[in-house]
Amino acid sequence: MVVLGPLAELQFSLRKLQQPGNEVLFNPWRARAVSGARLLPPDLRDAARFLAPPSAPLVDLFTLVGAADSYAEGVDRLCQVPAGPLDREFALAPTAASARSPWLTGFAHGDRTARPRLTGALADYHALAIAPYWSRIRRLLDNERAARTAVMVAQGLDAMLAGLAPTLRWSPPVLEVSTSPRTWTPGDRAPAVTEIHLRGRGLLLAPSLFADADDLGLYTPWNDDPALLIYPVDLDASTSLRLWHHAEEVGDVALARLLGTTRAAALRVIADGCTTTDLARRLGITPGGASQHATVLREAGLVVSHRYRNTVRHALTGLGVELLNAT
Repeated sequence: MVVLGPLAELQFSLRKLQQPGNEVLFNPWRARAVSGARLLPPDLRDAARFLAPPSAPLVDLFTLVGAADSYAEGVDRLCQVPAGPLDREFALAPTAASARSPWLTGFAHGDRTARPRLTGALADYHALAIAPYWSRIRRLLDNERAARTAVMVAQGLDAMLAGLAPTLRWSPPVLEVSTSPRTWTPGDRAPAVTEIHLRGRGLLLAPSLFADADDLGLYTPWNDDPALLIYPVDLDASTSLRLWHHAEEVGDVALARLLGTTRAAALRVIADGCTTTDLARRLGITPGGASQHATVLREAGLVVSHRYRNTVRHALTGLGVELLNAT
């Protein structure tokens, strides 16, 4: 099993942003994201309509990019995808062709001006809708992965697959996936019976918070890498409160205004004690970026860092604790 990372969740969230607010458990997130997205450049709307159309399959960036722990790593990989595979993937989205702005076609062809436009639009949206919540989203997905792995170890593969989703049926050696009209079906964009033979290349399971039941499907790469089955995790009321409510508390907003959103989040992560690698993973940024944030907080007297062999651990100073308690 694998957690795809913030770029994949960002793409799924773009679809939720465009759908009617009929999922109550996502309403706190949607209200903030919709309000903020109105202030973002039109390039984001172009990207959202094409990459995550409300009533058509998503463009499969997942198998092109793979699992990326940080948003920066995901974007870097996306920009390194050769024009050929990217263009072929874009061409498999005929239902969204009318929504494709010319500059997005340029992105697929490797246009040097188009790539900064897309990455810039997505970066603004990531800072608004994903980054403030990423440490909690990552923890949720890690817990889901651990729980499924525990079931497989204790009860076997059959039990683990049987509990993933009601639209999955495991009939060894065949995994049957019921798809909706807007879900990826290789070679055919309408509901159909499609057989995919893995031929030993394997199958990766990837839980997703923002994917919904209609997004469940099998994504097949152009090369011999493992196929990817993305499935939605269950979200209950208490988990929803933990995900969205605390990110909007007055104290968090005040701290973000003082330090900046990412650095404020870094301070809260360090409150639990962590390494630089842990900090990067929970914030969805590169280790270098995490190290820079920790350095600024340390120079401000809010954090103390200790090196042990090849690892640097961070903790709050008394001043850091006072600042968190005051906000």
